[in-house]
Amino acid sequence: MANRVFNENQNYRGTWVMYLLLMTEVPILILLSVVLINSDRDVTENLVGLSIASIAIIGTFLLIMNIQLQTRIDDQGIHYKFFPFINKWRHIPREKIKSIEVIHYSPITDYGGWGLKGNKTSKAYSIVGDEGLLIDTGDSKKIMLGTQKGPELRDFINDWREG
Repeated sequence: MANRVFNENQNYRGTWVMYLLLMTEVPILILLSVVLINSDRDVTENLVGLSIASIAIIGTFLLIMNIQLQTRIDDQGIHYKFFPFINKWRHIPREKIKSIEVIHYSPITDYGGWGLKGNKTSKAYSIVGDEGLLIDTGDSKKIMLGTQKGPELRDFINDWREG
């Protein structure tokens, strides 16, 4: 298994989250535009209000579309970052890993949804889906990294443990 590497990059582009945001934000923006343009208020007030609402809606959409979970597993260990919240690679050395397995989980009931979740003893980083890599580092600390490549990751982890 020498120099074998597993890489996965996940984001919300092209997922149901993106389409849900578009289906809610675009009609709200159009409705707000129609209401403000047809109101009796001053035109500059309407434009300021519409500009602020547009910036907030577009900014939210761009933030969510730029969220990205990157995972890399190599001979040294597991590396991950959750941009824009975790900008630097975090590293879990292979020696510190007590157990590791690919699991099926319920995002809402097990972790409270997708995204960056956690407390003192466990952290979960997920974009979409219901599979993840559960890493136990001992010291009552577990990390779950979501994956959309469950079968491929499961095969890789089985080889990685042996190597």
